[in-house]
Amino acid sequence: MPRLRVGVLSAGAWSQSSHLPAVRARDDAELVVVTSQSAETARRLAEQFGASNHLTRWQDALELGLDCVVVSSPPVAHVEQVCAALRSGAHVLVEKPFAMSTADADTMVRAAEESGCHLLVGFGWAATPVFAAARRAVAEGRVGRIEHASMTLAVSTRALLGGSTDGGWGGVASCPATYTDPAVSAGGSAAVSMSHQLGLLLWILGDDVEIGPMSATSYPAGARIDLHNGVLLPLSGGGAAVLSCASTRPYSTRPQWVLSLYGDRGDLHLDSMADQVRLVDDAGRVCLLADAAGAGAYDPFAPTHALLDAALGAPVHPGMSGHLARRVVALTDEYYARTVPEVSL
Repeated sequence: MPRLRVGVLSAGAWSQSSHLPAVRARDDAELVVVTSQSAETARRLAEQFGASNHLTRWQDALELGLDCVVVSSPPVAHVEQVCAALRSGAHVLVEKPFAMSTADADTMVRAAEESGCHLLVGFGWAATPVFAAARRAVAEGRVGRIEHASMTLAVSTRALLGGSTDGGWGGVASCPATYTDPAVSAGGSAAVSMSHQLGLLLWILGDDVEIGPMSATSYPAGARIDLHNGVLLPLSGGGAAVLSCASTRPYSTRPQWVLSLYGDRGDLHLDSMADQVRLVDDAGRVCLLADAAGAGAYDPFAPTHALLDAALGAPVHPGMSGHLARRVVALTDEYYARTVPEVSL
């Protein structure tokens, strides 16, 4: 069987630690091309990961008959690159933040539908065993109707949001504008980190749960490159979800997640640092749903593997779908509309 022909557009620091080694790890995929605006970066990454071609123009890469394309550019470039890749006939994985606006997200989702190709977004936490266990418990009705949810995330992005070029991934430095210029990045912590929370919440609770108008806080107040976020989301049925997202100093290489779901049949508690998910039923019995070393650790290869699997006929992971990502962008847009004052010119 021919191997999948894969291209990585706008490869940089994150691609070097995730997309590129993920493709290299697969026997059923061939890394055909790496692109970067820096000819030296493109050449070096191509040599390091065995790509046949290295280019500075991403448009030229789409002429190489690719089956799968990873779009690893800053959000400002996503809509152009994603739509062009889909039109070329490739299945696409795009990193998050997915889009600069809900309108751009709509454009990309529509392009995928028109092309007949798959569109995935890099919400890789959905593949983590602890979150997969939480989703199964909710889907199986073991928690029941959700009455209240709380989710906290602390992740060491404070330096990046302040202009550092070191994301802790090694190798290629990140471009400061990718995280500090809202015209490039789509925002600060809410776009970079809280988007993961929103994606997981939507996926775990399922399509039957509707979300009402949010209440939101930001620190620094009114900043478009925010460090810390607080959100209250009303849920259909009278419940609510409370989200807290903090940008920390780099004292831990693992993001710290705590999720609690309270339902009319049970309580679910997830602690990523403890690698554990437990369910408490009405009788007070505790059932461990996940309790293995590393169950709460992020797998940086997961989104790329999900793309390749989908190209080979597997279902698109619902926690990484373009449709889910579009809902996340709409909520992120609402967050900034509520926390950033409009500027009158």
